[in-house]
Amino acid sequence: MPYRGEASVVLEMWREVERGLAAAPDGTPEAEEFQAEALRLRNEYQRLIIEARAHHRPEPDPFPDE
Repeated sequence: MPYRGEASVVLEMWREVERGLAAAPDGTPEAEEFQAEALRLRNEYQRLIIEARAHHRPEPDPFPDE
């Protein structure tokens, strides 16, 4: 899958996790799980950017501020 295509899937998953995190009560195990998953997806998205640059491919779009 091209980096942009894979990144769009990761980005959609990341957005969904961020919505869940916003809805979860602070300090709960659920919120902690969402935080960990958001960090994992952020790292995966960053990895895709690094890989795209390393292979001189178009980079995924940045995570937009909503």
